[in-house]
Formats: sequence, structure tokens, C-alpha cells
Amino acid sequence: MFVVIMGAGRVGFLVAKMLEEDGHDVTIIEMDKERAKELSLLINGLVIEGDATDPKTLEEANIKQADAFAALTGKDDANLLACILAKHLNPKIRTSLRIGNPKNRRIFEEVTDLKRYFDFVISPEEIAAEYISRNIVTPGFDRVLFPKEGAEIVKFNIDEDSDIAGKLVKDLKLPKDALMIAVYDEKGNLIIPSGDTKLPEKGQVIVFAKNSALEGVKGLLERKKRNNES
Repeated sequence: MFVVIMGAGRVGFLVAKMLEEDGHDVTIIEMDKERAKELSLLINGLVIEGDATDPKTLEEANIKQADAFAALTGKDDANLLACILAKHLNPKIRTSLRIGNPKNRRIFEEVTDLKRYFDFVISPEEIAAEYISRNIVTPGFDRVLFPKEGAEIVKFNIDEDSDIAGKLVKDLKLPKDALMIAVYDEKGNLIIPSGDTKLPEKGQVIVFAKNSALEGVKGLLERKKRNNES
């Protein structure tokens, strides 16, 4: 996949590096001259010093051949304009819009005429705040958040002391708003579980659950075996 990224601050640079590590081609557009020069030594892809809200700069970045465009600067208005221009130059491109102000995100999503210009809206600040607040209230989870849906994907380890080790999924009696979606054995082999799946003695389980069910899930899946020795 060929991806053009606007803005190479901490978020943009990390996204670029992750994409390159996964084998994708990346071009970065960065306005700051010194930052652009620095980036040219840090990534394998092309780094263009310029303004992505200028159609000529987007064309220089081969936006018409790109599969995806990510506007990741800290300026909401510039990100929005760049996504509009990218879609105008390449209607088939997939655009990702970074929004710093959560209020702007809600406005952009509610304006029907704007929706067609961006395929994915992300607010790193909002996600970070949600992640921190959730870990303060319910600590101890290895989690992926779904703030809008009020749900999370959480990971739990299984070892020889786990009460759930060796049990069937249907016998766990998970809370109503929780679903086990994956099981990994000690060697990392993936199992998509059914009720008759027997959990390994060592491994991991992945559960998708509403926030209201997390404490119940945690208590059940982290419970240790009772010591029956006299």
C-alpha cells in the first residue's frame, strides 16, 4: 500500500515508521524545513517539505497514485482541508482525519456534506484521555478501547494457577455482555472458540465486553485455583 502522510510530529512519525515496518510505501509532507530534513534520515520513504493544503504539493507527493492519505497535524482546519483536496484529486483514496478538539470531531461527523471527504476520524487526545480515565477507574487490564460503543477488548493470561485453565468455555459462565473472541495456546496458536472449546493450561484469552461487565470478567478470568492441600 502507498500512503501519504501530512504532518510528521510524534503521531505522524510513529504512524510512518509502523507502516514502513509492515512493508508499506510512505511519503511524508512536512512544512517545517528542519523537521523535514531530519525525517529524511529517519524513514526510507520520500519526505517533501511543503504544505499539504496546496494541491501542487499533494500532486508532487503522487497523491493520485496513493491508496491512503492521513492528515495528522495538530491543526484541525488544515487537516480537514487537506483531506478534501486529497479526495478531489483522487476520489478513490482513503482519507484519515486527525482531530485535536473533540468538539470539532462531533461537528465534522454531523455535517453530511463533509463526511464524504474523510473515511476515518481519529482524536488521539480523546482516546488517550479515555484510556487514562478507564485505567484509573478499572486498573489492571491489557485493553483496546471502543469509547463510542462503551466497550473494550481485553486480554487475560492463563497459567497453571488459573482457575479457568483446562475448562470449557461454556462452563465459565461469562457475564451477559461479554464474549470470548480468541484463545491462544502456549505456542501462540490461535483458536476461535466455541462453547465446547477447552482452554489451554497456559496461554491467553481475548474477550470483547461492555464496560459494565469488565469487573465481572476480570474476577472470573483472573481467579486462581483453590489450594486444596491440607
